[in-house]
Amino acid sequence: MVTRTNDQWLADLAGPPDIQAAALEDLRVWLARRLFFYLRSRSDLDSRADQEIEDMAEDFIQEALLQIQAKKGQFQGRSKFTTWASKVAVHQALAELRRARWRDFSLEKMTHDGEFTPSFLVQKSDRDRPEQRAMQSEAMQAVASAIEEELTERQKTALVAIAIQGVPIDVVADQLGTNRNALYKLLHDARKRLKNRLAERGYPVEDLLANFSG
Repeated sequence: MVTRTNDQWLADLAGPPDIQAAALEDLRVWLARRLFFYLRSRSDLDSRADQEIEDMAEDFIQEALLQIQAKKGQFQGRSKFTTWASKVAVHQALAELRRARWRDFSLEKMTHDGEFTPSFLVQKSDRDRPEQRAMQSEAMQAVASAIEEELTERQKTALVAIAIQGVPIDVVADQLGTNRNALYKLLHDARKRLKNRLAERGYPVEDLLANFSG
């Protein structure tokens, strides 16, 4: 791979087609090795063969190169350009892995039985004293009741999926037929309704709703 300074990378990636193509190929080779070692180090990919990891890295790199081209104006020169590009590629890989994890997820399946009570609302610690467990149980039941009674089905579904199940917001938005901004507003309204209901009952609102900060 041709050695380039930061300025040379930026110039070549914005240069004539032949210069740009050569720079992109050099960058692809650079990223392939680093992304392979990153993916190989992940425990959730332990069972994958090296060839599969290499193929996965190549797939991620294609989108990463597009992102790097689109974002190269944001590069501030605080590190080597290749270091910055590697971070973009890893971020892209993480996004792709996360999307793959939820590819077969169904909000309808998650809520088909009407059960929305998160596990942390009913779990008890053996280390707590009986009176502590009783108080905790009462507070958690208040949250569960507020979720069931105060939220619309749409608010309930979005809140539990994102804040409790950890489903990516893009996945939830797609399945609800909406967009990120509208979903953020839906979540904001849901938390506000829960906060008001719990405050009326005298519960420690901020502590309880910290569980819904996802």
